[in-house]
Amino acid sequence: MIISAPRLFLGENFTPPGAVAVENGRITRIIFGDVEADIHLTHGFLAPGLIDLHNNGAFGVDCASATPEEWDIFISGLAARGVTSVLPTAITAPLADLAATAQRTKAAQARHGAILGLHLEGPFLAPSKRGAHLAEFLRLPDDAAIAEVLEMGGVVRLVTLAPELPGALAAIAKLRAAGIAVALGHTDADAPTMRNAAAAGATLVTHVFNAQSPLHHRAPGAPGVALTDPRLSPCLIADGVHVAPELLAIAFAACPRAIAVTDSIRIAGLEPGAVREFGGAPVTLGHQGVGLRADGTIAGAGITLDEGVRRLIAAGVTPALALAAATSRPAQALNLPDRGTLTPGARADLVWFSDDLHPLRVWTAGVTHSTATKPRGTETARPELANLDERGTLEIVQTFLTQEQAAQRALATAAPALARLANAVAAKLQAGGRLFYAGAGTSGRLGFLDAVECGPTFGIEDGLIIPLLAGGTEAFIKAAEGAEDDEQAAITALTTHHFGAGDALVGIAASGSTPYTLAAIRHARALGGLTGAIVNNAGTPMAEAAEIAVPIVTGAEVIAGSTRLSAGSSQKIALNTLSSTVMIRLGKTYGPYMVDMRATNAKLRRRALAMVQQITGANEYDGTLALTACGMHVKCAALMILRHLPAEQAQARLAAANGSLRRALHNQEVNTGPA
Repeated sequence: MIISAPRLFLGENFTPPGAVAVENGRITRIIFGDVEADIHLTHGFLAPGLIDLHNNGAFGVDCASATPEEWDIFISGLAARGVTSVLPTAITAPLADLAATAQRTKAAQARHGAILGLHLEGPFLAPSKRGAHLAEFLRLPDDAAIAEVLEMGGVVRLVTLAPELPGALAAIAKLRAAGIAVALGHTDADAPTMRNAAAAGATLVTHVFNAQSPLHHRAPGAPGVALTDPRLSPCLIADGVHVAPELLAIAFAACPRAIAVTDSIRIAGLEPGAVREFGGAPVTLGHQGVGLRADGTIAGAGITLDEGVRRLIAAGVTPALALAAATSRPAQALNLPDRGTLTPGARADLVWFSDDLHPLRVWTAGVTHSTATKPRGTETARPELANLDERGTLEIVQTFLTQEQAAQRALATAAPALARLANAVAAKLQAGGRLFYAGAGTSGRLGFLDAVECGPTFGIEDGLIIPLLAGGTEAFIKAAEGAEDDEQAAITALTTHHFGAGDALVGIAASGSTPYTLAAIRHARALGGLTGAIVNNAGTPMAEAAEIAVPIVTGAEVIAGSTRLSAGSSQKIALNTLSSTVMIRLGKTYGPYMVDMRATNAKLRRRALAMVQQITGANEYDGTLALTACGMHVKCAALMILRHLPAEQAQARLAAANGSLRRALHNQEVNTGPA
């Protein structure tokens, strides 16, 4: 079997188009360039499966007590999210109970190649940094306790312990001699103690910043050593809540070998509001992807690793580094030579990712797995907000603003797809085509607003951007809810405007399934035009129908179904970004200046003069004189001053440069005809 893709992520970086050949569950060849393939992926990229080294459970399953049937649910759910290797984690418990967990895990490992072994997070932890671990079950890592761990058999792959405990350094050496990796965590150790533990054989650090000595500018503590000692691979919870996004960006910039983990508990992968018991008390999955106790305190992580990768990218980590942190880095840290990379001989754990990092198809050991589960929809009610109307006003405001932060993260993950759409639209417009927006309700009004605002901002001619609003222009002022079901109206509107193959249409809908907008996309594509879709759910009919989909998965609204909230905000930002980027590509700006602006009133005439002065350094008199000579056209006036040209010659040079001030300044003409 050969699978080709527009890009490959090999484990460290992206490559141009290529293919992966698979036989008997293993990768046999990596082929670059265009090849004949059995499976041809049309967009996105192919990557190795994700590896989660710290996972207490998900999909309602607790790894410490999972039955065979629950292991099936757990592994299947993770695979659907692109996680093809996992190190199940058991938290502090009596050693006899942990031994029973080890036996159940060993039996599950025999059935599921995705299970890497067992991670014992405890019981050898510092009491002051135990977090959710029960104090009565903590132990010192003495000879007897370590002997019990070693008797659990080869299934134990990793042990987290606090290096400052009596006997810890000797325990590290014994565990390493038995082939068990050691991570430092739940610790109040200072920097020298951390370094001594690394010298004794510790190779990882468990959830850096969480439940450990702090990072201080004169006392680096556990985090400082974790991020700087090359003998240690630091693991960070990638949900953006346990560690702030800013700190995640700093940590991964400082330490490219850092590893992304979830530290998820059994609520991960369930719908927001789901309640399960963990650590002896109920935990609710909150909308930020964390487990919450009844009093609102964080009780554990509630995301899967694919979401962690997206959140890392939203925090500013490059896509290549974020993916490496979830593939090749954990494989190297746990000595898994056949996982985490696309290389001959590696196990064929493969994920087809969309450009916005959502798994589209998964193979485990070369076998196709069910497609990824869809994120929750914009219509979903959030049970944790059942008392929203009873809350204080400040808390209500903060709830809305917190949701907007989640929407911003969703926008960041959609950036690659939005850039592809902007480039494609710009190419159509440069060739003489037009841009159409199509939408209903809030989405349609946002498209209408963007089209109207582009005129004065960028000086574009009427008819270059055409908004199609279900219900017509009157629906901008007064809601016409039934109009969104009128498919024929969308087709008629495109026909009226003579939409053709040279044009582009972008459909906008939070649901991704609005009949009016979907009909517009399908008809436009049938006519040969470029089609894009801006939606707020993954795997929607509009996304499948469009040539370029931009899914901005903002999730459930604070007020269920009111998509004028986070979905609408994200659409407005996406449209602003799309049209502005297109205008930049068309030469409608010069640096940060809107040099094609229409100076139609006193305020805008003052702005035009200010731009000319800032671009050229001219005084007010010369700037005004040049603007007057060319009809208040900023870039013409700037060219006149900088190249000492009369208005007519400046206008001619701009026309030859296809309207680009920068190209005109360098006397670069655009060749629009045959050589």
